[in-house]
Amino acid sequence: MVATRALVQPKIDGVLDDPGWTGIPVASDFIQFSPFNGSSASMRTEVMILYDNNALYIGAMLYDSNPDSIYRELGERDGDFDLNADKFSIDISPFDDGVNGVSFKVSASGVQSDEMRSPVSRRGSDPSWDAVWHSATSINNDGWAVEMKIPYSAIRFSGRENQKWGINFWREIRRYRETASWNYVDNEVGNTFTHLGLVEVNDEITPPFRLSLTPYLSGYIEKNPGGWGTSYNGGMDLKYGINESFTFDATLIPDFGQVQSDDQVLNLSPYEVRYNEKRQFFTEGTELFSKGGLFYSRRIGSKPGKYNKVANNLDSTEIIIENPDESRLINASKISGRTRSGLGIGIFNAVTGNEYASILDTETSETRKILTQPVTNYNLFVLDQSLRNNSYISLINTNVYRNDYRDEDNYTANVTGTAFELRSKSNLYSISGKASVSQKYYDSLDNSFGHAYSFRMGKTGGRFRTEYSQELMSDTYDINDMGYIRRANEFTNQLLISYNIFKPVWRIINSRNTISFRHSMLHTPREFTDLEIGASTFTTFRSYNFVRLNVEFRPLGSDDYFEPRISGWKYHRDKSMRISGWLSSDRRKPFFYRMELEYDKRFSDHDEHGYRFEFSPTVRVSNRFNVNLRMEYDRKNNNPGYVNNNGTDSIYFGIRNIKTISNTVSTNYIFTNRSYLSLRFRHYWSRADYKNEYFLLMKDGSLQPDDYSGYHNRNFNTFNIDMVYTWRFAPGSELSVVWKNSIYQSDTGGKDVIINGFFEDLKYTLASPQVNSISVKVLYYLDYQYLKRKT
Repeated sequence: MVATRALVQPKIDGVLDDPGWTGIPVASDFIQFSPFNGSSASMRTEVMILYDNNALYIGAMLYDSNPDSIYRELGERDGDFDLNADKFSIDISPFDDGVNGVSFKVSASGVQSDEMRSPVSRRGSDPSWDAVWHSATSINNDGWAVEMKIPYSAIRFSGRENQKWGINFWREIRRYRETASWNYVDNEVGNTFTHLGLVEVNDEITPPFRLSLTPYLSGYIEKNPGGWGTSYNGGMDLKYGINESFTFDATLIPDFGQVQSDDQVLNLSPYEVRYNEKRQFFTEGTELFSKGGLFYSRRIGSKPGKYNKVANNLDSTEIIIENPDESRLINASKISGRTRSGLGIGIFNAVTGNEYASILDTETSETRKILTQPVTNYNLFVLDQSLRNNSYISLINTNVYRNDYRDEDNYTANVTGTAFELRSKSNLYSISGKASVSQKYYDSLDNSFGHAYSFRMGKTGGRFRTEYSQELMSDTYDINDMGYIRRANEFTNQLLISYNIFKPVWRIINSRNTISFRHSMLHTPREFTDLEIGASTFTTFRSYNFVRLNVEFRPLGSDDYFEPRISGWKYHRDKSMRISGWLSSDRRKPFFYRMELEYDKRFSDHDEHGYRFEFSPTVRVSNRFNVNLRMEYDRKNNNPGYVNNNGTDSIYFGIRNIKTISNTVSTNYIFTNRSYLSLRFRHYWSRADYKNEYFLLMKDGSLQPDDYSGYHNRNFNTFNIDMVYTWRFAPGSELSVVWKNSIYQSDTGGKDVIINGFFEDLKYTLASPQVNSISVKVLYYLDYQYLKRKT
């Protein structure tokens, strides 16, 4: 297909009456992706493309024999997954490499969503990416129409003449759950970006100068147990187009106070809890920086390194009056883009300032400060070369530098790695892998080095698939200064065998069925840790109910070298079995739900077993209003766990019953496709009730009964409210008003800390100290080209 240069820019109003849409090439004859892959689409669709030196323009007529039946639920921007509406979208890969690109989607109700395509993310795309673009829709007697304007500021492309872009158009008819595309996409092979059609631009595009500023102002009123407080902030985000392919992004004096509260949990394990990134600058356009899995952006601005050590440095008459639990981010910037030869380049930098704890001497009234985190510089550099057959190879380096030579605990952390994926021409076979080296440079101590690698290879396309993978991490491998690993010192081999059904048969639309075998050892020394045999099936029925079943069996038990918390020790867990099931009903209906059941049994002397139940119903009251409830109950009975080691090699375990109840209510009211109100409540209660059965861990991993006594019961609660009103009053500009309520309560002790009744615990939680804040934030998007045309 050949795109047509626009002589006059079409008006984006959702009505295809501009002269530019007449007499130009049309993309039609859509082919189903689902449910009947390869069949002709049930409804006719026609798409046209115009372009000039500022933007791409898309016009589409989506014919429908019953326009009154078009689904048109309203929703928040980028809330596409749950949106019950017909949709139209375009995938664009300016380098046509089958790997990198962007997608723009709009619903029949006018709700926008966009995402950056990335092979390194779990779902193959990054929905947190937000671009500034324009769209409009209208419903008429023949169906519904779409008009889009996608500025070149939202697309990275080379400056060559006679460009050929990989493009595909998509349409979803929601009432049929039918998805169809302009270029046929074989659901047995590769991903959707390996099946793009070609759109040619037969003359040179001269992209405009790209510069945008988004200044913000915000104000906060907060009430905490210490009283009332107010604060005001101001800063700016900047985007500058270095050329048509590369962009410089920076955030100056950022404010992330309105991000949604973390879903905190009771952590009794030896591992760090990983929380999702919700700060916009660190979620937008970061697909290049995710290569190799070495970057965890929550490290930037995280808890100061010596936050927990302040209490150990107090005199008997001193108290802590302030100890910030977050490092102050001064600025962050990134440069990213891709050359005409397919070489992606990414450079990221962020700086956090000195952080201090304030100490008061209650006798002399003198104050002093303790440095908990020095000025810290975070750097990330990425090279990513696109190869033939939708393949790539990357080089990644991260570096963390702390500016404090006075402290021998500070060090410079450096990690260098590579990642690659090589696919066959048919996209049926592939091999992929990662390798990295971690280094820590101390001023006064020995340096530390570690290494890791992983690879997977096999038949990754077609109905029958096999895949072998291996992963190794040395015992000294550590990327946690700027990345995240749950634990190191592992050597794992895994084999997956799967059979997939892609074409409807009987009452089944599609099904994925897998058998897996995984064997794990320590890297140093090479000691057995685990053998797991598993089977799973995920099936979509013609009723659009989704069912998933899983079975896991550990016939040899497992040796846990991390739960004892002391190197060289292990805890042997007996053989176990876990069965789980998951059911989701048809999401087109006014009432739908998701339900999950899980039971696990360990064949031990302690009768260790557990079960979990989750139920999440949603009521769609209207096209504007919906309510979702997520209820979860988790019970672990007779669970042995680490208690204490008293600073010696005597490691004590205790038998405990762990009960967790979590309830989350989420509701949305959509005024228009640019104005909406969301409200989210979450109460999480978890308790660990020890049964006064304590054991001494033996060197062989067994437990020996012991007369140890202590108080280790835990009663943990968090309660959060996040209410957000958002008004996107112009493209890229918004006003947000946020109310946040936060309660955090954690008690440790004897039987007196255990609360048995749910409502008794809820009453106790709501009576605990809490923090309330109300904030207002205004962002205004300023585009150089728009201002230039206005003046």
